Amino acid sequence: MPDSFPTYAEWLSGHSDDELVDLLWRLRAFYPGSLGSVSDVAALRRLDATGLAVLHALVDAGAAHDPVGVDVLEETLTGLWDAAGTAADARADAATVTATVHVLASWGLAYGPDLTVSHAEGTADPGQVKVPSHLPPLFSATTDLPWVLVDGYRCPVPTEELPEVLDALPTRQRRLLDTLELSGGIGHSATLDDPERPLARMISAGLLDRVDAQTARLSPRVAASITGRVVPPPGGDFRARAASGRPDQRTDATAVARVVETVRLVADVLGEVGRAPVRPLNAGGVGVREIARLSKALGLDAAVVGDTLVLCRHADLIAVGLPVPAPQDAVGSGDFWTLTERGASYLSAPLSRRWAMLLDGWRHSTHAPWLAKDPSGADSHLLQESLDAPEAAALRGVFSGAAGGSAVVPTGADLWRLRPSVAAVTSDEAVASIVDEGVILGLSAEGQASSAALALAAVANSETDGTEGAQDAEDRLAAALAKILPEPVRMLIIQADMTILAPGLLDGDTEARLRTFADVESTGMASVWRVTRQSMQRAVEQGETAAGIEDFLAGMAPDVPQSMWYLVQDTFRTHRPENPVVGSTAASVLTAPDEKSMAAIMDTDAAEETGLRLLSPTVAASSVQLSLVVEALEDEGVRISVDGDNGVGRATAGPLLSTVPDPERPVSSRGQVADQLAGAVEGFRRSRQAGADGGGSGNSADASGHDGETTRVHEPRAIMTALRHAYDSGTPVEISYVDATGSAVHEWISVVTMSPVSIVGVTEAGGQSLQIQPHRVAWVGTPVGTPLE
Repeated sequence: MPDSFPTYAEWLSGHSDDELVDLLWRLRAFYPGSLGSVSDVAALRRLDATGLAVLHALVDAGAAHDPVGVDVLEETLTGLWDAAGTAADARADAATVTATVHVLASWGLAYGPDLTVSHAEGTADPGQVKVPSHLPPLFSATTDLPWVLVDGYRCPVPTEELPEVLDALPTRQRRLLDTLELSGGIGHSATLDDPERPLARMISAGLLDRVDAQTARLSPRVAASITGRVVPPPGGDFRARAASGRPDQRTDATAVARVVETVRLVADVLGEVGRAPVRPLNAGGVGVREIARLSKALGLDAAVVGDTLVLCRHADLIAVGLPVPAPQDAVGSGDFWTLTERGASYLSAPLSRRWAMLLDGWRHSTHAPWLAKDPSGADSHLLQESLDAPEAAALRGVFSGAAGGSAVVPTGADLWRLRPSVAAVTSDEAVASIVDEGVILGLSAEGQASSAALALAAVANSETDGTEGAQDAEDRLAAALAKILPEPVRMLIIQADMTILAPGLLDGDTEARLRTFADVESTGMASVWRVTRQSMQRAVEQGETAAGIEDFLAGMAPDVPQSMWYLVQDTFRTHRPENPVVGSTAASVLTAPDEKSMAAIMDTDAAEETGLRLLSPTVAASSVQLSLVVEALEDEGVRISVDGDNGVGRATAGPLLSTVPDPERPVSSRGQVADQLAGAVEGFRRSRQAGADGGGSGNSADASGHDGETTRVHEPRAIMTALRHAYDSGTPVEISYVDATGSAVHEWISVVTMSPVSIVGVTEAGGQSLQIQPHRVAWVGTPVGTPLE
């Protein structure tokens, strides 16, 4: 190795603080000492199939010890693909391999004089390349993770034939496969060369991979089929995903029509849940009885209500808590499912904003309703917290960004090509559920991604640098979606049979006004409304006036049949509300003592922001929830008294919706963790300087580079929970255990694999592989401040 070739630490040190901070942010590594071993599982999780294959080839070529050139890399990679049986047209070309080396460097997984952690795409010759010394154990042939990706594609049986082949196995062979799957996939036997023995026969059939003379490994393709997970294609697919043209008008029109209906359903369900909060089950979910109640109240199928509630849960439009105000008809007290403040703002938002709220919430959601169909989740109920899983957010994240490279909706096979680490833990049921959710949310139609999917991908893929907060991303998404939606129509067609046709989308105010005196019969891009004596009587009860309705109709319709005029005039002449108190279906109604007071209110910016409109000289209404209207007006110095707050009653509300606070979301802004990121880089610099000054390992705390405080757990269940979280998030942990000789050992490790009987990790200080039995662990320490998500 040339003397000029840098060590991994020297290579990192050659970057600016800003570049290192950016790397840590992309890795979501906020803990002290994280630069000491930045190339951990967190980085591997972000690679596509080609990235893992190239990294595997670098490890096989000995790049952990000596620099490797592109020619050696390509030769090794070709050998791996030959062994796996990868089709010639499924292999990455030379240009893609070169670009992939630069991608690996951007994640700190490869380094060299001509490479940088800058995540800009690179096409130049990467020169001589090495990989950090603690990567090879992750690519051991006996790991049960998908990092050894190319080897994992050896089984030649076509995917559609695998279930039949497995079902046809003799009972003993199938039992062996099931046992291997449950125990990590690795089996040892001295009879692998005996063609009469079951293991040897399954190796010949391609169901097992032979690792060495006495070790066999269950093919990941077979393991995926056994467990119902997504099965990769034989030999794998390492091509770049072909880009296609923009969605056609038919796809967009179909997608928009579907999401218009979805947005309306969500608003209807939110309104009902806000008026009559849902009592949760003891386990936290929603039971069949409450679903039936909502279904009856809304006139919707129970399955539609359930699916819509799930969408509300994804977007944090509903949550469990103590509602304010408390439900009037509630028996006893306690928590309910009801609107969040975010859900209340949804009701008053324009269509593009509502759509953006649903999409942005969906792509970050950890809720996995498909788990309720899993045998292990047989007792789970709708919205139950036990159905939450980090893998769900990761899966939606892949689908959210996938449309940036193609206008075709990803399949399970595409998932293996885009993000193998996600595909390895994803079920076929999960992929089908995500695709269905995408259709409901207007992201696709007839298997083609819509322009909304491209807009979502643009926002998702631009969040890497973290310069935008969650609200900024939602704002950009809403602006992009507004360009996809057609302009609201400014005309209604009123027919002699008392139906009103809206030939296109309606804006929020027009739709709200129609709802006061008409019943919707069909919705979508166009909608049909029917006016009856009962619906007109409802308008009278809600404080509408004949002149107000007549002016609205005359302003929206070029021709109003005489029968409609007769119905309006006759109803308002003959019908009188039984209760003199005026109610409203608007979210808020304000009543002033005189015209001057109301004029002062209407002259404020808050009135415009909250959509207040005059119903009479002293009455104004808004589709925004009352609490938000009052808050906005009081910010401008206008005192509003709400019925019941002091007995005066100068402001009255329509249906006052019960709300709970918004759920807390995990850290999503780079600015929120800026100090931690800067501290991690500063600690790395200090450690390097201490080493240069003769400070031994160059670390003030330990050889791994960790000098921050940790939270330690000692109870066995808490230990396994901490290790599982470290494995899921790629966060190093401090561990104290007793080794096979009875000696106490204290290490910082990255968890590579976990099972009930074994923990495999890699030490942060030296990159050695460890295998620890759980009962030998004394305690585990996690860095203070490590994010939970």
